[in-house]
Amino acid sequence: MRLADAFAARASGPGFVLFGRQHLSAVAVTSAGLATLMTVGRRLGPRGRRRVRRVLAGALVGQEVSFHAWRWACGTWNVREMLPLHLCSVLVWGGAATLIHPTRLGDEVVWFWGLAGAPQALLTPDVGEYAAPHYRFFQFFVSHGLVLTVPLWRVCVEGYRPDAAGARRAFFALLAHAGVVGVINARLGSNYLFVNRKPDTASVLDKLPPWPKYLPILAGIAAGVFWLAQAPFTRRRHAG
Repeated sequence: MRLADAFAARASGPGFVLFGRQHLSAVAVTSAGLATLMTVGRRLGPRGRRRVRRVLAGALVGQEVSFHAWRWACGTWNVREMLPLHLCSVLVWGGAATLIHPTRLGDEVVWFWGLAGAPQALLTPDVGEYAAPHYRFFQFFVSHGLVLTVPLWRVCVEGYRPDAAGARRAFFALLAHAGVVGVINARLGSNYLFVNRKPDTASVLDKLPPWPKYLPILAGIAAGVFWLAQAPFTRRRHAG
């Protein structure tokens, strides 16, 4: 493939295959990278960890800017798709901010939202027709791998410990965000956060009832995931 084809607006060659060889390889590489980074991070001192945080924050922002630049160069940038309103888009900017200046609410959002959104995105990626070696394929997995890196780094390396109160705050923040996004979608004709209709590509939502019946189910699933994401830490505190 020519370099120009790797950045073309339309993909050439075979398209992306869900759970195909390329997809599973990308998930495996992402998982191995996360495990390696967590292991190395635990061995670093405070100065080394600060440097890693800055590199991760720069990578998050850099890859997101490159994605917007690519869409703009292709003539496909538009407000119905490119505003930072999807869960993982919020986590790109929120994750970078949390790495540079950690706060309690920032940690809660990146942990609970990140664990609810990033793994599902990696397992059912919204990459359309783009398969490797196209830029969009790699950018998607780098982006979502980095989004998942932030909460894991904060917990596994730097000692943040989620709790039930944080899960509640993150859940109500998610509901508020979804409500605002629903209004924006209605005005723009967009479908950020998939609260106004199901996505056009294959996803776990295909197994749920049609809109709007799947919305309370999603809220219930999010509540369950948030509870599970704090339960091991709560039990450990009670046991200690």
